[in-house]
Amino acid sequence: MEGTATHMLYPRASQGSSRNQGSNSLSSIISTLVPTALIALIAVSAFLIFRTRYNRVYRPRSDNRLLERAWTTPESKTGFFGLIRNFSSLPDSYVLGHNSLDGYLWLRMFKVFIVMSLVGCVITWPVLFPVNATGHGGQQQLDMLSMSNVADPKRFYAHAIIAWIYLGFIVLLIARERLFFIGLRRAYFLSAAHAQRLSSRTILVMGLPANYMEEKALRQMFGSSVRRIWLATDCKKLEDDVKDRKKTALKLEGGEMKLIQQANKNRLKAEKKNKSSDSNESAGMDPKRWIDEKKRPKHRLMPQLWKKVDTINWSRGKLQELNRFVGEQQNEHLDLNRSKVPAAFIEFSNQTAAHEAFQSVGRESKTKFAPRYIGVQPSEVVWKNLGTTVASRKVKIIIATIIIWVLIIFWAIPVAFVGALSNINYLTNKLPWLSFINSIPKVILGVVTGLLPVILLAVLMALVPIFCGLLAKYAGEPTQSAIQLKVQSWYFAFQVVQVFLITTVTSSASAVTTQILQNPGSAPGLLATNLPKASNFYISYFILFGLMQAALQLLNIVPLLFYLVLGKLLDKTPRKKYNRYINLPGIGWGSTYPKFTLLGVIAITYSCIAPLILGFATIGFCLLYVMFRYNWLFVLGNKFDMKGEAYSRALKQLMTGVYLATICLIGLFAIGCSKSAAAAGPLAIMVVFLIVVIIFQFMFDRAIAPLEQHMPLELLNNNKYSTTIMEQHLDEEHLKHENSETGAGASRGLSTSPTEIGTTKAEEVGDQSEPKSRQKTPPFNFLSRRIEPIALKFYEQSKKYVPDSADTEEWIPGYTSEEYEQSYLNPSITDQPPVIWLAKDRSGISKMLVAENRDAGIQSTDAHAELDEKSKLVWHEEQVKEAPLWRRIVRY
Repeated sequence: MEGTATHMLYPRASQGSSRNQGSNSLSSIISTLVPTALIALIAVSAFLIFRTRYNRVYRPRSDNRLLERAWTTPESKTGFFGLIRNFSSLPDSYVLGHNSLDGYLWLRMFKVFIVMSLVGCVITWPVLFPVNATGHGGQQQLDMLSMSNVADPKRFYAHAIIAWIYLGFIVLLIARERLFFIGLRRAYFLSAAHAQRLSSRTILVMGLPANYMEEKALRQMFGSSVRRIWLATDCKKLEDDVKDRKKTALKLEGGEMKLIQQANKNRLKAEKKNKSSDSNESAGMDPKRWIDEKKRPKHRLMPQLWKKVDTINWSRGKLQELNRFVGEQQNEHLDLNRSKVPAAFIEFSNQTAAHEAFQSVGRESKTKFAPRYIGVQPSEVVWKNLGTTVASRKVKIIIATIIIWVLIIFWAIPVAFVGALSNINYLTNKLPWLSFINSIPKVILGVVTGLLPVILLAVLMALVPIFCGLLAKYAGEPTQSAIQLKVQSWYFAFQVVQVFLITTVTSSASAVTTQILQNPGSAPGLLATNLPKASNFYISYFILFGLMQAALQLLNIVPLLFYLVLGKLLDKTPRKKYNRYINLPGIGWGSTYPKFTLLGVIAITYSCIAPLILGFATIGFCLLYVMFRYNWLFVLGNKFDMKGEAYSRALKQLMTGVYLATICLIGLFAIGCSKSAAAAGPLAIMVVFLIVVIIFQFMFDRAIAPLEQHMPLELLNNNKYSTTIMEQHLDEEHLKHENSETGAGASRGLSTSPTEIGTTKAEEVGDQSEPKSRQKTPPFNFLSRRIEPIALKFYEQSKKYVPDSADTEEWIPGYTSEEYEQSYLNPSITDQPPVIWLAKDRSGISKMLVAENRDAGIQSTDAHAELDEKSKLVWHEEQVKEAPLWRRIVRY
């Protein structure tokens, strides 16, 4: 009876199909595991060897000469055990205190995934493994442990009940993490290091009506707590000219360095021929004698490609002209004599006043001040998008979203091909021209069906986030963090549809194409039995990410290649060497979060269908956590300050796995109902679960939304750092210097005095901040009354992770008057004429060129870089703060 039911519910091909109908799940996984593990072993071994030799690649954050912050990692120790001691001695909260909130939450996400997968193994394996393995479904190898091996629909009750337990646990875990994030973010925002930043008390308002594009009107609107207003102007022409100036300066610098290198080589050749020549004597001669005028750097002008000009002379002349023209435009923008855009940055006296204005700006007549942002740092502003109108922005977002969905749909063609590769051996009996696959050895076939599809899929996904970023910028997003969030939403949808759904369906369908063509009516049952088999592809996916991806990221292969090979070939000027040394690598959150969130979604979706995947997921997430933990402690910087928003969005996206798992089980049970009434019970159980989850998420989202969007004013009012009135303190000598200063620089307040604007007066806000009474809205549902105390509990617990003022004196921001005045001006307005940085040489060419540049009104120097006796370019890394390009870190 059981065998008959199996044949009816999941019909199989005839017995003559032999090999091409058998399972290759084990060989596919082994064939993926072996080469992946080998590559990972080589990468980790190389990391352990190179780590102590190349600090700039593997330990840049522990270099105190580079960073102006209290980075007190343990002293570097050589060897594997020294690395383990260093690595284990620092908690994850160290990343929160000395790197960024985003880095800490990124590590926490992997902890959540590990707990999620490990608990899943504990819940599902003891029940579902025996149920599936003894299901008499005729499956082989690892497919025996999946739901496809269950023939009796009565056994589906086990899957339904376990799904209730495990998926319910996931829902509660995600809800708890969202509340934890609210508490942690409150503690972080109210800490001394953050609350006293300029950005924490500054809001960006866009879409200003014409009558509010004046400072006086905005001050009347927002009250006396306003401290400073920066109005935005249209700087498109100025930005183009500044960009052209930088490009011209780099051309001049490159041409002069090329001339120095040529002259130095000529000198070395001459000295080599005449060994008796005195190097000191030759150094005192006319340096022009080493220059071959015929080999001076030249380049062609567009569009006159037939015409060559002397690079140095042409660049000097153009740079002189651009310096004058840019300076004139900058003065006009500073005096607001250029057209304005409907946006302004408004600084308030303290953090509490800023949040009060941010939360109340949407009431009454202030509804036109939208969109609005708080905590925007100057470096993340997309200045050209500040003038985008609300209507234009909405239209562009609609167009961009349509383009993304068209891309998702048409990308299905190449992705479907990749999915079909994972089960290509099942197609050979219907497509004769593929019969050669039957003669391929099992090991190679496992690589083709396991490793190759994963690699091809990764290649297909590489350019998608770049395209999404360009679309988000086109849509008018005003900040880099907003662009990253938009990319995260779009790219996650792309990942779910293309990497998961399309690949799963095509992988399942390709395994039963022949049977479906012979009997189309059997398609539902065939897909039902082969859908769990698609988990083999994602087991290989976890192996690739967990082993090879983690190991290669730990090896930091791209920066290592640049440091060892490409950097030496490409970095021909001191500026390029300096920039490569000084810049810390970061993560593009919008493109990185979706890839790893999808792994969590896949693990959840297959948790009750093919629970074996949870074991591989646990191991993979553990390896990824270890790799990223090292990188965030010692290597990575924060490229974009997301303030934790990307983590919050990833938690919401993780719910996709719960819904997909539920819908898949409902579909499988529904197919079973068409064959046997015994599957109706499990089907009803999962339908009820889906309804409960939808209702819970709707109520929870509505209840938690105010907590995610705003900071409670009660906490702000009770926090001494948030209510501190920010005062500008300049010493008398500096004031006299400013008053006596002549020229445009003094009138614009562009002094270079080291005097800082700090927070030396802690005073509770009284009438000066003019807090407005806020009417409390009644709770939306019963959850609203219960989640606030939980969030407060997490807030109190999170205080111990966030460093206080005593631990972070160096992190308390202080600004020079120049940094303060220029903070929210378009960088093109404050851009200074570039300094031409050359390398000193014994031929005297650099000294001559520096003098010529200065005579032309162009700042130039040959300090802190030189050509050694082998004509190799070196610069003084140990004196990085004295380099001409050094700028101190300003924490806005």
